[in-house]
Amino acid sequence: MKIAYFLRDDGACGYYRAELPFTAMSRYTPHQTYKLKSGESDEHLEAGLTGAETVFIPRLSDARFIALARELKKQGKKVVTDFDDNSFAVSPLSDSYKYFGTEEVRIQDPQGKIIPVWIDGQNIDIKANKEKMNLTKLGLKEADMVTTTTDILARTLSEFNDNVRVLPNCLDLNLWRKLPVVRKNKDEVRLFWAGGSSHYEDWVLIAEPLKKIINKYPNVKLVLLGEKFDGTIKDIPPDRIEYHPWVPTPAYSYKVAQLDADIGLIPLHPNSFSECKSNLKWIEMSALEVPCVASYVSPYKEWATESNGVWVQDNDPEAWVEGLSLLIEDKLLRNKIAGEANRDMKKNFDIESQYHRWVEAYRSLELKQSKPAEENRRLM
Repeated sequence: MKIAYFLRDDGACGYYRAELPFTAMSRYTPHQTYKLKSGESDEHLEAGLTGAETVFIPRLSDARFIALARELKKQGKKVVTDFDDNSFAVSPLSDSYKYFGTEEVRIQDPQGKIIPVWIDGQNIDIKANKEKMNLTKLGLKEADMVTTTTDILARTLSEFNDNVRVLPNCLDLNLWRKLPVVRKNKDEVRLFWAGGSSHYEDWVLIAEPLKKIINKYPNVKLVLLGEKFDGTIKDIPPDRIEYHPWVPTPAYSYKVAQLDADIGLIPLHPNSFSECKSNLKWIEMSALEVPCVASYVSPYKEWATESNGVWVQDNDPEAWVEGLSLLIEDKLLRNKIAGEANRDMKKNFDIESQYHRWVEAYRSLELKQSKPAEENRRLM
């Protein structure tokens, strides 16, 4: 079996949803995978597509790629696409709404004043976004198989395609390893959060609890990677905050490990978009043996146990304070939870033990392709 797969860019989606699993397939099985990237020569693209039974095109929502998918299918090839977010339910409080929102948004402040948030023709193009959503639906329907990260998102996508397979986000544990970091301040407890600008709603959930924690424990430091929502941390002394900007995807695992977190923070505001995410933040922290305090909502509650994390019901602010206090004060408990989480992670999200799920999914396409031919032979 030969699979050609497109990488749109060098970002995390391309890595987790394509490069990591397809590289594992090539490493551990006789199946061939061939990477194609935008900007490469026509000769390279042709070489990659020649002989490929299946072609993977991520986020099939572009008119050019949909046209390519149709041409490939005419040649007898199978086309697979992957979506790891619910593009149909992006929150207006996310900056990604600019690219996916299909309605204007105005909100009313506590004084009754109407504030324009997303206004067509000013900071959003409603017509273009509606066309993008229509193309997304068309791309989903055009694919022979759709892959995604969770059962919840699969149910959403199955409205447009009846062949949706769940292939979870996994890690290469050769890269995600705890580092022997030597600390200057051995009493310091480092609370770690990583995320982009779309996580404002999530961060607001813990802004007040964190302020209480910082005031309560002078040895606690807040470590941020990626986005920093300054307005939510204005009451925390600057010397208690350590900020790091994003790094390229290949360096990300090393960067996170180098920051030597004691406790991972995973707040998540429950809505239709959030519940379709994957539990990747918990997976990453667990790989590094970092215990997490997290919102008890999908996609985390499906993997939550009493021993693999501290899970905050209903995002209650006092429960956040209690959960963080519990782990800050008890290092042995931190180690116990981290160990259990690490075992659960290795069992379910190590690419070396999970790559077979990709093999089985793509083999099912091959079998589906050969079945009609076998039936035709029986009728002759």
